[in-house]
Amino acid sequence: MMWTCNRYQISDMAEQRDTMTPVVLAVDIGATKIAVGLVHADGAIAFQSRERSPVRAEPSLALIERLGRAAEVHARKNGLTIEGTGIACGGPLDLEKGLVLSPPNLPDWDRIPLTTQMETSFGAKAYLQNDAAAGAIATALWDNPDAVRDVTYITVSSGIGCGVITDGFLYTGHTGNGSELGHIPLIYDGRACNCGLTGCFEAYVSGTSIGKRYTEAKATCTATPRPYSARDVADAALAGDEEALAFWHSSMGMLARAVRAAADLFDPALLVIGGGVTEADGELFAPAMALVGSSMAAGVGQRLTVRKTGFGRNSGVASAASVAWNEIGSATGVKVRIRE
Repeated sequence: MMWTCNRYQISDMAEQRDTMTPVVLAVDIGATKIAVGLVHADGAIAFQSRERSPVRAEPSLALIERLGRAAEVHARKNGLTIEGTGIACGGPLDLEKGLVLSPPNLPDWDRIPLTTQMETSFGAKAYLQNDAAAGAIATALWDNPDAVRDVTYITVSSGIGCGVITDGFLYTGHTGNGSELGHIPLIYDGRACNCGLTGCFEAYVSGTSIGKRYTEAKATCTATPRPYSARDVADAALAGDEEALAFWHSSMGMLARAVRAAADLFDPALLVIGGGVTEADGELFAPAMALVGSSMAAGVGQRLTVRKTGFGRNSGVASAASVAWNEIGSATGVKVRIRE
């Protein structure tokens, strides 16, 4: 297996760049956090701010406005000019109209005209994309040293998303909401998922679900249980808690099945995993990668590189920025084609 470090750190060294350097405003919208940043055409992040998400649409939009104004102030002070706005958000989405269509993990985000609101607030042209598809675009543009044309990106955070690029084209499906890996059933008639189905991968191995399942397991033997997050489980496992470690390894085994499913479905040359769960200590995440490697069919496994994202904690903002730079023009000269 191949691993990368976090190559895209935040840099405030504006003096090293020409005056009035172009950047894009990047907006990453998640169920647990919202991040806004300024990103150069080569993927370098000039500014980033993140806060816990209010989840519901109205306060979330107010938070985006506030974080975006702070980014504008930073841009003015450092000779940066905002050329566009890239937005990454969980689906379903109406990409043509720039609407967010009631994602399962974002209550009351019902037909929110997000691109119109961002253009009204910040002036620049806004571009919207599914967060996992945006991750695939960012990987293809900026985290792709071998310049492969078949990339699959899996994000494991509050939900599980999947973005697929095949022969340089982003796979979108008929409505623009294809490759929903998180809602492929893992267990027949299993746990309820926010999408309305049961037994989905997302109901077991998203960060939210890992925390919920561990909380339920602890409640059976604890008089006063407390809610646990995936990070709590990872921290306890790393500290030597055998129960937490066993639970974590079991969850990573299920994640490995999701990764294997994506590899079999899309046959990429490069499969990259990002999202909050992958920020767990490498000692904890490595077993999932080992399981992926051991489960691959000989032909697929020999031609496939599986690794974590090189953007680390900055993957959300980098992904959102890539949506805009892919339309405006990346410094790499590479473009992921959407439709022609």
